[in-house]
Formats: sequence, C-alpha cells, structure tokens
Amino acid sequence: MIHSKTIVLALAMTSAIVSGAASVAALTPQQTIDARHANYEKMGKAMKAMGAELKSGAPNKGVLVASAKAIAAVAPQQGKLFPAGTGPSSGLKTDALPTIWTDRATFDGLNARLVTEANKLVAVANSGDGSAVGAQMKALGGVCGECHRKFRKED
Repeated sequence: MIHSKTIVLALAMTSAIVSGAASVAALTPQQTIDARHANYEKMGKAMKAMGAELKSGAPNKGVLVASAKAIAAVAPQQGKLFPAGTGPSSGLKTDALPTIWTDRATFDGLNARLVTEANKLVAVANSGDGSAVGAQMKALGGVCGECHRKFRKED
C-alpha cells in the first residue's frame, strides 16, 4: 500500500518535472532524455500503484486520484521531450526509435490520445468506481502499448 507521504512526494516531483519540461529548450540532449525517461517511470509507478489499490479489494480513492493526476500532469509534457537531436542519431542512450522523428504526426497523435485517456482516468478515479478505473487503466495502457510497439526499442 502506498502512503500519503509517498503520493505527496510523487506529486511534488511530477510538478518539478512538468515545470522543467516547459523550458525543454534550455536542457541538454542528455537532460531531455533523462527527463522523458523519468516521466515515463513516474507514469509506470502511478499505474502500478493504482493496480495494487484495485487488487487490494478496497481501493483507496485518494491513492487512485493522486496517481491518476500524476499521470495526467506528466502526459502533456512528453511530446515536448522529443526534440530533434535527442534520438538514436545523437549517440546518446535512448530507447526511442528514429520513427518518432520520421513519423512525427503519428507520434504526436498518440501523445494526444495519451493525454485524453489520462484525463479520463482522473475523472473516473474521482468517481471512486474501481471497475471503471480498471477499464480506463486498460484504455490508457492500450495507448501506451501502441506507442511502445511503434516508437520504442524493446530490450
């Protein structure tokens, strides 16, 4: 179970990353890659926290809402964290495939869907309906999976 202090810390860290993403032009390519990786890690941890709450049988609405808000706060920033010069051609370690930059319209479309589904997750989490949260997590995860298959190098 995740404690409220952990949630508050996660939200504060997300806020700092989101603020930093607004000035992505000031970041070095390595810092940009690190920021997008950290954001994806935050989203993954939030999804895991929500999944654990749902499996508990008595999900804590506060954890569901805080986790959903963490995802929704980070999602809109992700597309901005893929500027030219931060892909594999940079020589830096990244799981991003070159197709992000050659098929940018599809990538940006998936990022827009990520934002939409993340915002829906916040609304559903606020309802406190565990089965609806699970269904929306599945919808959000579907967008994540689609993007990974198309634009992320699998290890």
